[in-house]
Amino acid sequence: MKASALPTFVLFFLLGFLGTKAFKPNLRRSVVKYDTSRKVPTDVIDNALGAAIMAPNHFMTEPWRFYLLGPETTEKVIGLNPDKRAMFEGVPHWMMVTCAASEYGDDGAITTKKGLEDHAATSCAIQNFMLALAEAEGEGVGSKWMTGALGIDGEKIMEVIGADKEAERFMGAVWFGYPAKPLEETKAPPRKKGLEGTLKSLP
Repeated sequence: MKASALPTFVLFFLLGFLGTKAFKPNLRRSVVKYDTSRKVPTDVIDNALGAAIMAPNHFMTEPWRFYLLGPETTEKVIGLNPDKRAMFEGVPHWMMVTCAASEYGDDGAITTKKGLEDHAATSCAIQNFMLALAEAEGEGVGSKWMTGALGIDGEKIMEVIGADKEAERFMGAVWFGYPAKPLEETKAPPRKKGLEGTLKSLP
């Protein structure tokens, strides 16, 4: 495929974020054990967020909202589920993500065509963020997208982070940090269907 045939957002992502590096999406892993003695540099986080906001979004609604938790807010979130304190304290960084959809159903849920497009766009942004972290210079940064497994009502998290509950809906928490074991040494769960079971090449 010629470069001119690529969608604009893909060109921006490749040129602005990846530069001349080879993209290795296979490095992304869902990491639960981190090296808590190390913090991810601000520029690495900013670069990953830059990749996140290049996600495709219909009508350029930019529905994603990111909340990078500091120590005080992290402690408040941990306090919402004391039973998992030990696990939560092993996570160096927390990024909460919400979707500010351009339209909601009558019940306030994301059910309309525009709302579902915004939900999908926010999911793409989260994936871009995680892929970009994995591609960080030097050792890749591990991450994990957490939702129900947090054991915390999303509404309570929204209150703690100060999100607008009328305009936004909780998408989850992204844990991230330098993994206890390098990403290259972490085996990904096998995809049972693989490409053979999901790709149909048409004439």
